[in-house]
Amino acid sequence: MMRFIICPLPRCGFQPDGYWPGDGAAPYGTRQVGLWTFMGVVCVLFALFGVAYVMRIGYDDWRVLPAAPWQLWLSTALLGTGDAVWQLAALAAMRRRRVLAHRLAVLGVALALAFIASQLGAWRALATQHAGLGSGPAAAFFYMLTGLHGVHVLGGVIAAGRVVLRFGGGDRAGVRAGERAGEGAGKRVVNRAGGGGRVDIVRISESLALCARYWHLLLALWLALFGLLFWVTPDVVQTICSTVGIPVR
Repeated sequence: MMRFIICPLPRCGFQPDGYWPGDGAAPYGTRQVGLWTFMGVVCVLFALFGVAYVMRIGYDDWRVLPAAPWQLWLSTALLGTGDAVWQLAALAAMRRRRVLAHRLAVLGVALALAFIASQLGAWRALATQHAGLGSGPAAAFFYMLTGLHGVHVLGGVIAAGRVVLRFGGGDRAGVRAGERAGEGAGKRVVNRAGGGGRVDIVRISESLALCARYWHLLLALWLALFGLLFWVTPDVVQTICSTVGIPVR
């Protein structure tokens, strides 16, 4: 009954005025903490695989991978562009430009799918250069690390696809009229469709912001993997270890 405490709770920038814990769906802050926790686990996982890679690279049976095929450079461009698109989609939703946010979100999903297709093309290109899965430990690490990263991209696509589908419940003409009318910054812009369907631009803006943050992580992980797989060679590891006084095989 009494909705006050001694110290006021910090309010998330995405939350509309009047929100109180327990009034509705889980707040943005809760989902944000969940995403940060998941991303932390993912970073630790890839870091451990990276340490294993560097430890294994010093053995005599290590065979350096061929030069990175053009498909991997294309993958990097696609993922970087997708990262920027998701950020723009989140900003568009925050400014209540729902139609633009929808189009950018669809483009972001398409770029992610193109990234996965490009990765499969890179696998095939390396296989034709006698760097298949069973050709040696370096190739095995390549397929494992890029495959694991691809699984996380695919998971992001599934989550982002659910966000994109939430745009479909509204009437386009009504949305454009609402955007021109310019709703207040603290209000929920709600669009009703037949059958009681409801699309909440505030909730969507929160979800797009989380998608953008996750894509930042995917891009950072991919750049780290790219450098690890093609620029960290046995000679580089030996030089670094000799410099710091670590014995090598």
